[in-house]
Amino acid sequence: MKKVIMAEYFDYNSVFKFGAHHYAKLFAENGYEVLWLLPVYNFISIFNNRETYNMRKSYNKNEFVEVDHNIYTYSPYSMVMYGSYPILKNKIFNKLSLKMTIPKIDNVLKKSGFDKVDILWITNPKYYYLKDMISYKKMIHRCGDDMEEFNKGFNSYIEFENKLIKESDITFVTSKNLMDKKSKIRKDLTYLPNGVDLSNFIRNQYILPKEFESNNNKKCIYVGAIDSWFDVDLVEHCVKKLSGVDFYIIGPEKISLEQLKKYNNIHVLGGRNYKDIPNYLYYSDVAIIPFKVNKLTDSVTPIKLYEYMSVGLNVVTTNFKEMNYIDSPAYVANNYNEFLNNIKMAIYNKENVHKNIYFAKENTWNNRFKFIEKIL
Repeated sequence: MKKVIMAEYFDYNSVFKFGAHHYAKLFAENGYEVLWLLPVYNFISIFNNRETYNMRKSYNKNEFVEVDHNIYTYSPYSMVMYGSYPILKNKIFNKLSLKMTIPKIDNVLKKSGFDKVDILWITNPKYYYLKDMISYKKMIHRCGDDMEEFNKGFNSYIEFENKLIKESDITFVTSKNLMDKKSKIRKDLTYLPNGVDLSNFIRNQYILPKEFESNNNKKCIYVGAIDSWFDVDLVEHCVKKLSGVDFYIIGPEKISLEQLKKYNNIHVLGGRNYKDIPNYLYYSDVAIIPFKVNKLTDSVTPIKLYEYMSVGLNVVTTNFKEMNYIDSPAYVANNYNEFLNNIKMAIYNKENVHKNIYFAKENTWNNRFKFIEKIL
């Protein structure tokens, strides 16, 4: 059986499903054994997030933990940490963090038959030196965000990403803006935008969420990360003006939403299981992508756009750069009032339902994976 190592940022079973999760599953369904490597951790990690520390510890076993069919996960423990802390951001710590794992990561990989693989897929630049520890036929780097904006001041980290972009056999970028920006490092980048898993979103039957019961108001939904790029002021502007519309926000809060919670027509639900999201979307009337427009979001291709549209939902979004390249039926707004008016129109315009579904069907993870297979 062919083998692929995927060196990633997140837990395979995380609340959010990113591109790597879908590609791992598709590799597994197409004859590969997949090893999903979580970030290196050590005792310092417990002070940042005890829950994450305990999760990583549970994946640091003598044998890899099978988390899905043909998909295994492992989290290396190291005596040395590499991170954005003042002392630990020196690039020498990145090399040491992999060399000083307990047990030795190269021995663990050899014991499990992952010291020789067909594909070394590195998303996380902290795994740059893994390429020197194993044998592989092809190395792939997938650049899914503008890490210079995510990791300002963490210069060594950006250096490792740039090395991966340059040295990989294939480097994928998920947005046209990333392609323009990273073409200064490498010319032959491959554009591979995000997609949607239709098997999760298109169903014969949907279950009405309990939060929607006994509520006949029109429903506007957002599903995703609530972080620095989420425009709280824009959402408040719409919530105030559209008192007859109920707004539902799904996702863990990384920033405060306190200014929204005083309104009766907003419901902040927290995180929800990926399998339950389609039920919320199906019974909503419109979906939104209220992102601030800045350097970070200009390099984004939001997975939620495809997921929203897979159930026929009209989508209202701000005008970050990738929306100029994606030929989608979304309502694109340039300011707060346009966003507000687009929500009003999108709620009642049902003519785009089939266009939305068709757009989603043309942009599946399956289609993206077929493209990957062709160029491997």
